Amino acid sequence: MLEPIRRLLSEASAAKDPNAFWETVARVVSDWAGGARVSLAHEGPGETATVTAGAEHPGGESQVVEWRGAEGRVIRATVVGGPAALSLPDLRATIEVAAHLSAMVGRRAGLERERRFGTFLVELSRWLLAAPDRELLLRYTLQSVTSLLEAEGAYVALRNSDGKTLRVAACVGRAGEMRGATLPINGSTTGRVMTTGEPVVTRNLTQEPDADPTPSRTARAAMIAPLRTSSGPVGGVAVVRYESAAQAGAPFSLMDLQYFTAVAAHIASGLELAEAVAGARAAAQQARAMVNGSPLPLALVDRDGRVAQVNQAGCRLFGIADEAKAVGRPLDSLGLSPSGLPLHVVLADAMGGEAWHGRVLVTRTDGDRRICDCSVTAVTGGESAHLLVALYDRTDELRAERELVAREKLATVGDIASGVAHEVNNPLAAIRMEAELLANASTDPEVTAAAATMTREVDRAARIVRSLLRLARRADTTPTRVQINDVVRDVSEIRQRVLRSENVQIRTQIDLEAPTILGLGQELQQVVINLVTNAEHAVRGRNPAVIQIATQARDGWVRLVVEDSGPGVPREIRHRIFDPFFTTKGPDEGTGLGLAICQRMVTEVGGKLWLEESELGGARFVVELPASPENYGETVVG
Repeated sequence: MLEPIRRLLSEASAAKDPNAFWETVARVVSDWAGGARVSLAHEGPGETATVTAGAEHPGGESQVVEWRGAEGRVIRATVVGGPAALSLPDLRATIEVAAHLSAMVGRRAGLERERRFGTFLVELSRWLLAAPDRELLLRYTLQSVTSLLEAEGAYVALRNSDGKTLRVAACVGRAGEMRGATLPINGSTTGRVMTTGEPVVTRNLTQEPDADPTPSRTARAAMIAPLRTSSGPVGGVAVVRYESAAQAGAPFSLMDLQYFTAVAAHIASGLELAEAVAGARAAAQQARAMVNGSPLPLALVDRDGRVAQVNQAGCRLFGIADEAKAVGRPLDSLGLSPSGLPLHVVLADAMGGEAWHGRVLVTRTDGDRRICDCSVTAVTGGESAHLLVALYDRTDELRAERELVAREKLATVGDIASGVAHEVNNPLAAIRMEAELLANASTDPEVTAAAATMTREVDRAARIVRSLLRLARRADTTPTRVQINDVVRDVSEIRQRVLRSENVQIRTQIDLEAPTILGLGQELQQVVINLVTNAEHAVRGRNPAVIQIATQARDGWVRLVVEDSGPGVPREIRHRIFDPFFTTKGPDEGTGLGLAICQRMVTEVGGKLWLEESELGGARFVVELPASPENYGETVVG
């Protein structure tokens, strides 16, 4: 008797579950009885099974012993063909030991299952907290619960928007045959579970009155639990064991159902959380798309001014490639500086609840400066404190206003010059006529020489008046062919008279082969005047004070060069001289628009304007303008 008990003790330590252990008990008892046929029937709460071992012995006598334990457990052992000397008390004692060992194996298996179930729930909770994609969540859960409950397949069916059908949203294992299936809510077992809220445990899923369709028809034992969220039932989850050559699909126990319903509750929570997260993500993406689509530059910063988010218009304003280049950086490091206040004061005032409105200067990474209206507002509704910085770029608008003022001033000066020129023409004509009469009436050589001098000076004054009239003429509305040489002559003629008293010398080098260009006469005159005026300012008070203006014909182009003997432009500011409102002159001497206007005018007619170093020692501005097409309109001089 001791030998079979020792074997049972050894086998019990390796057994995974009570059913497998009872199969071992049957073999041990059969070996002990000399290979007799042994049948063990064990019944208990939630379990009933019979195992056999050994070979049939025709004519052998049957010996039966029965053991009853607590909680209604009954073990009945039948030995057919055993030796006559087999002791029934020893057999009963052996069965009793096996029953206690089976209970121990069952408790150990239950503890192992609970450990695995607890581990699974912890992992599932991590997935829920991470809010993964719904499909990944379902597949992970189904694979885990299939392994936990020793099933061959599992699936989740969710309610469709029509409210009448369920759609299999995920499936694993042999339940893959359900992939994409549609189940009627009122004509399927899963639909019944969802509507009633009661789980179903069945030995044969295909024999249910409203059985779910399974193409292979091999589904047998199954558990189906409802999925309920705070908004109501949304579907059902099922685990299935299938019929095979080795087994007919062992039924699930009540303990299995207890575990499974707990898993179903976690799946429902995961679905609800995944849906909420997906909705939040969609809303966030929509809000980000709206912000990025805004033409206004917008930036979200924390209380210290560090950028958390900036839209595409903001990236363009700051001169950065994308948002990643700005996130985490202080706002002032992107070139933003308020007018009259430190940035941290502006942010502190806005964080206090009072929105700040003012003007700021944004110095881009390429050195370009933009003038913007700015509003800084505290963002409410979130746990973390942030500020919304909204910018409106007014640089082009202000530039246009300044240009308009400059044009109006030029037009006013032109009107005055035009009126003065017309008034001067009349006395000049009278003086010239008197000089001619005097020369004709006298034979005195001195008188004749004096009259010739008077006539020559009157003619020179008349040329100056004609130049003033051309400069005062308002801008054309359509481009015409303009001779740049005539523009240079007119400007140099007038400015030379003005600057002679200041010992400033103007030199001209005219290329008579220079072709006409296509443009607006007054704008090209303004370009030459602005460049010459800048040169005058640079050479004033220097010795020598020289301004040189030259034209040159090139292949399909006309080049205009204005250079001076001044100090030149410092290298550190050369990249900014064409910026609007940038000037090295005093407040009453310039607006900083001259070179910016020149560059725009030249660019509008397809030309180029740049700065070089002059051999005279100062600055050398080069303008290249495309020659006009042949036979385009009339040639307009000046």
